[in-house]
Amino acid sequence: MSINESQHNIIFIATYKKMAEQAELVVKELGIEVEIIQGLNLSDSVQAVRQKNQDNIIDVIITRGGTALKMKEEFNIPVIEIEVTILDILKAVEKAKKHGRRIGVIGFPNIICNISSLSDFLNVDIVEIQINSIQESTEAVKKASQLGVDVIVGDRIAVETAARFGINGQLIATDTYECIIKSFYKAIEIANMKKRQLAKAEELRLITELTHNGIIAIDREGIITLFNAEASRILNIKPEDATNNPVDEIIPEINLTNTLTTKLNIFDEITDIGRKHIVLYKAPILVGEVALGAVATFQTLEQIQFIEKKARKKLSQKGHIAKYTFDSILGKSRIIKDIKDKAKKYSLVDSAILIYGETGTGKEVFAQSIHNHSLRRNGPFVAVNCAALPYSLLESELFGYVKGAFTGARDEGKMGLFEQAHGGTIFLDEIGEIPLKVQARLLRVLQEGQVQRIGDDRIITVDTRIICATNKNLVDLMKSNKFREDLYYRINVLNIELPNLRDRVEDIPNFVNHFIDVKSKEYKKIITSIDDEVILRLSTYSWPGNIRQLENIIERLVVESSDGVITIDDLNNVMEDGMARDMSTLNIDEITKKTVETALRISKNNKTLAAKTLGIDRTTLWRMIKRFNIE
Repeated sequence: MSINESQHNIIFIATYKKMAEQAELVVKELGIEVEIIQGLNLSDSVQAVRQKNQDNIIDVIITRGGTALKMKEEFNIPVIEIEVTILDILKAVEKAKKHGRRIGVIGFPNIICNISSLSDFLNVDIVEIQINSIQESTEAVKKASQLGVDVIVGDRIAVETAARFGINGQLIATDTYECIIKSFYKAIEIANMKKRQLAKAEELRLITELTHNGIIAIDREGIITLFNAEASRILNIKPEDATNNPVDEIIPEINLTNTLTTKLNIFDEITDIGRKHIVLYKAPILVGEVALGAVATFQTLEQIQFIEKKARKKLSQKGHIAKYTFDSILGKSRIIKDIKDKAKKYSLVDSAILIYGETGTGKEVFAQSIHNHSLRRNGPFVAVNCAALPYSLLESELFGYVKGAFTGARDEGKMGLFEQAHGGTIFLDEIGEIPLKVQARLLRVLQEGQVQRIGDDRIITVDTRIICATNKNLVDLMKSNKFREDLYYRINVLNIELPNLRDRVEDIPNFVNHFIDVKSKEYKKIITSIDDEVILRLSTYSWPGNIRQLENIIERLVVESSDGVITIDDLNNVMEDGMARDMSTLNIDEITKKTVETALRISKNNKTLAAKTLGIDRTTLWRMIKRFNIE
C-alpha cells in the first residue's frame, strides 16, 4: 500500500485529549495531513464533520465506539473504528474502582462479551450490560441505575448519558499508539481505494459519454441504470426521463429484458424506433449463470454507412482499396467462367491463395475481386509489387521499423504493410522475387499471424488474408534453392491458374469492344465502327503481353483514329515492329479459316452465337463460311 498515493482527506475525531495527542504523533511520523478534531461532545463532533464535508471532500473518518456509530448514521462516509482491546476495558475498570465496587460496563457484545467473568479477579462486582445500537444507551444506563451500580464504564455516549442521570462515568480509553497507527493505515488504504474507484467511475463515464454508440444498461429487474448522451441524441429521450425507469416502458422496441432471460449475445439486430433504423448489439451481464443485468449498444444504420464511407475514402486516399470485382473480369469463355466460379468459392474462406499467370493476364484484378467478394471487403486491400522494391526497402515496407532501426529511419518509426492490412487482405505480386531472408520472416507471419518491426523486440499480432501471385515456376525456384519449400506450401493452399489470352480467343472481341469504349471516353474520341478484318487479325495473334498488350494496341488505335472508323491500315500503322513481323509471317486466310472454325465449334454450330463470339455480323460470317468452304 502506498501512503502517498494521492492527497488524502481524512478526519480523525478524538473523544479525549490523550487520544488527540497520540493521533498527532502518528500523523507526524507518517508524514500526512489529517484534520484532527477533539470533540467536546457527540453533537459538536457531528456538527464539525458536517461543516468540513460541505463539498463532499472527506474520504474517511477515524474514531471509535458510539461516535463511530453516530458518524455512520449521519454521513455516507467510510468510518474506521479504532480497535478497543480487553486491556483498554480492564484499565477503565481499574480506574472506576475509586467510585465504588459495583461497576456497570456498557458496550457492544463483541467488545464486552464475558467481561463479568473477571469480577473475582479484579475484586469488583461487574454488571455487564450489552447494547446493539447507540439508541439503546439511555435504556442501558437506566438499567444500570436500577441495578444499583456505583459507576458506569463505557464509550463516550455511555459516559455522557450516565452524567445526565447523575451517575459517575469512566471512559474506556483507546489511546495506544499501535491501535491508532493501525487505524490510520486502514483509513489510507480505504482512501486510496476510494480514489481509484472514483477514477475508474470517471473513466467509465467518459467512455460512455464520448463514444459514438448509444449505450443502455439495465439491472436484473429491467430498470435502466445507464443511458448515455448518444443514446439520448439517437432516441430523442432525455437521460433523466429514462434512468431509473423500466426499459420496456421507455424503449420497448429493443426488447432488452429478453436478454436477461435468454442470456445470449445478440449482434447486428436491426430494429425500427420511430423513423430510425437502429443496429443493436445486446449482451447479458453474467455472474456465473445469473444475469444481473444487460447492456445494449447501438447506432443508426445511417451512422454505420457514413463511417464505412469515410473509412473507404481514407483507404482510397492511401491506395489501400480494391476497386475491381468479379463483374470487372471480362470474358464469356468457358475457361474464364470456371475460374471465376472457383475464385468466388475461394473468397469465402481465409486460406492463402497463389495465383499463377503470365504478365498481363489480370492477376491483381482477380486478387481484388476475391477481396471484394470476401467477408473482409470492408477492410483494407494492400498490394505490394515485390519485384519493384530492392531487398532492404522491401523488408522495411512489409514489416515496418522502429526509431533508430537503421540509418535514415524516420524518428517516429513506420508501420509495415502487414499491419496496414490488418482486418483485410495483402496481395504480394511477383512473390518469386522475394529474397530468402524476407521469405523466412514472411513464413512467420503465415504460421503465427505475427510480425516484428525491424529493430523491435515487440511482437504484433495481425489478422490478414494473404494472396500471392507469380509468373514464375516456383517449383523450379525451389529446386535451385531460390524459394523456400515450406513457404511454397504455405502460400499454395489454394491456387488459381489464369489462362493466356491466346487460350481464350473467343473473348478477344469482348476485350476489343470494351477497350474501345473506355479509351474513346478517356480521349474524347468517337469511334463509330471497326473493320471485321481488324477483329480477326487481333484474334489470330499470340499476345505474349496478354490483355495488357491488347489494351495498349487498342489505345493507340483510338488515339490515332481520325474519322471514327478503325481499319486494317490503322492496325498496321500502330503495330509494334516485332508484332508486325509476327503477323506478316502468318497466312491470314488460313488463320481466319481456323478462327471461324473454332468459333463454330465452341458455339456448337450456332451461327448467331459464333458471329457474336467473333465480333462480326451474321452476314459476314456466312460469307466467310462460303469463301473458305467450311462445313
